[in-house]
Amino acid sequence: MSEKWDGKTRMAVAKEKLIHVLGGLPKDASVGLVAYGNRIAGCQSARLYHPIQRGSASIVSQKLANLVPAGSTPIAQTLQVVGEYLLNDQVETEIIFISDGVESCEGDPKSVLYNLRQSGKKFRLQILGIDIDPKGEEDLKRLSILGEGNYFPLKAPDDYDKSFQKIFSHLQTKEEIKTELVHDPVPPNIPPSVSNGTNVGKIQIVSVLPYEEGSENGYILNYEYSASHPTEYMIQLYLYPAEEKHRTFPIPPLRERRMGDLVSHRVEIKRGKEGKGRFVFPLPPGKRMKSSAELWDMTGIPKIIALSEEKPIHDKSHSDRSER
Repeated sequence: MSEKWDGKTRMAVAKEKLIHVLGGLPKDASVGLVAYGNRIAGCQSARLYHPIQRGSASIVSQKLANLVPAGSTPIAQTLQVVGEYLLNDQVETEIIFISDGVESCEGDPKSVLYNLRQSGKKFRLQILGIDIDPKGEEDLKRLSILGEGNYFPLKAPDDYDKSFQKIFSHLQTKEEIKTELVHDPVPPNIPPSVSNGTNVGKIQIVSVLPYEEGSENGYILNYEYSASHPTEYMIQLYLYPAEEKHRTFPIPPLRERRMGDLVSHRVEIKRGKEGKGRFVFPLPPGKRMKSSAELWDMTGIPKIIALSEEKPIHDKSHSDRSER
């Protein structure tokens, strides 16, 4: 979405067109926002940025204005978030999905759509694909058919207007217009008192303990965090080799490693100024690993506000052999 399109980035054009459409909706139209990427690395980046609410078009427009393209394309995971937070079995929801790529995270969007239908969710999936290659277009067309919607190829900015006219023409007589789902994001309605001021945070790995249960064994990592504001937080756990490796590119600020260094990556969502939790994970045999945890503030544009110290993790089988 950062590639140029008639002198602007694809993301800039998408935001401009969506904000224009939102501005023309009835004042009591119901709109919600789910997106993926936006400075959240990896394939678990889909987030609810605003629930479906009447009269929320202007709020969603404000959040769209701050979106930044980034990351992979987790279509399946994004549809799961939509199903969990935006869809119900009483009112049909119109999903508008904009992307410049196909599933890149080994997910199965078709299976997700099937399961949503089986669970009674009512929706129509309209997909707008930006400069998608022929094979990718076939994949997205199949998804739109499974979602009882349509696929709209976008080859130039003007194609947005034509697509939106077709999508919204059949909604003019309906009471509600439902969902905006975009390529990259910003989060739920946070009270002004929460969003103002700098949020200072801290996160630490309290302990890393081995466990064994039958034939399974691994580690339990316990963590604690605290911050200034009572909002939503994302805790990301990173496991990476203990041995240093040569890095061609610099590590982003507040990060211990780049995503390419990782052996494993886990995510949890928490709410409140402070809390604790744990991750349970296996470890490849014979590996000497390190761990670190990041604390992300999910208000506005998600951002890292704290990084834990590294904690070593020694595989038990490796330790046993070294002691012999």
